[in-house]
Amino acid sequence: MTGIAIMGAGRMAKVHAASIAEAGARVAAIFDPVEAASRALAEATGGKVAASPTDAMNDTEVEAIMIATSSDTHVELLYEAVKTGKPVLCEKPLASSYAASRDFIATVGEAAARKVFLGFNRRFDRGHASVREGVYAGRIGRLEQLTITSRDPFPPPLEYIPRSGGLFRDMMIHDFDMARSIVGQDMVSVTAHGSSIVDPEIGRLGDVDTASVTMLAEDGAIVTILNSRRCAFGFDQRIEAFGATGMLMSDNPRQSGFRSFSKEAPGTDAPILEFFMERYGPSYTAEIRLFLDCARIGLDMPVNALDGLMAAYLAEAATASLKTGKTIHLTGPDQEFENV
Repeated sequence: MTGIAIMGAGRMAKVHAASIAEAGARVAAIFDPVEAASRALAEATGGKVAASPTDAMNDTEVEAIMIATSSDTHVELLYEAVKTGKPVLCEKPLASSYAASRDFIATVGEAAARKVFLGFNRRFDRGHASVREGVYAGRIGRLEQLTITSRDPFPPPLEYIPRSGGLFRDMMIHDFDMARSIVGQDMVSVTAHGSSIVDPEIGRLGDVDTASVTMLAEDGAIVTILNSRRCAFGFDQRIEAFGATGMLMSDNPRQSGFRSFSKEAPGTDAPILEFFMERYGPSYTAEIRLFLDCARIGLDMPVNALDGLMAAYLAEAATASLKTGKTIHLTGPDQEFENV
């Protein structure tokens, strides 16, 4: 049974710990700067508490490393993890800035970057994956429009906003990656709009809570991404791929198949799922299983640090578009952006 060291003991670390067990592996060591959090997760998983990231990563029972700390600490821990030579899965984003993402790839090299699994777990959601597979199989002819909607049920704690990197780098990063994985080609331009209308305090902290991004792909396909930090009816996660001969959709799963019928509300469906673990729990397990399978036979990771760099590139372009009020024309991941 593969022993995994988890960096972090907060919400995402708990999500991954559950998926590790579901995938047939085990938590061998845990490090979190808050020792009480480490101990609580250790008691729940049977792992040991490590005194430092180095101790956790180099533990003799550890065969793979998981980084599930706050976004602003990912890349620092990644540098140390890569040095061990052990397989690494890092939660998104690769780093809290585009510059730090580029520096990481330049420092470790592309070969090592391909061995780092980036936690874009939504690629492994069955509905989303079916849309991607259908597009690749030509079921809707040429893809003309892709619409990705992602709305959280409520905003994160305000103290999280300054260290998140911003909505484009922290929340929409999933959707940039999803767009790339479905469209299968480079984007040539990015136009972003955003505002703080859910909570003005988010705006005062320098971020937005309501945003849209439009991207143009090389062949003319148009990608539209909609994000909101608040959704009154649950965790709204949908993808619609529209093509020359049809449309594919990944819709919101319901809490049950229950429907009620009355004169006032005929055919009312059960509510959608509440938040990310209810919706994406199985995709986290699928992600871990694929990571372990690739690690065991030494394959490059199918979604890796290079994908993380490209998603960060699109997030940076969206940030530049929002700040300048202009469409950003893309030239490649070495592009520099003003006012970001």
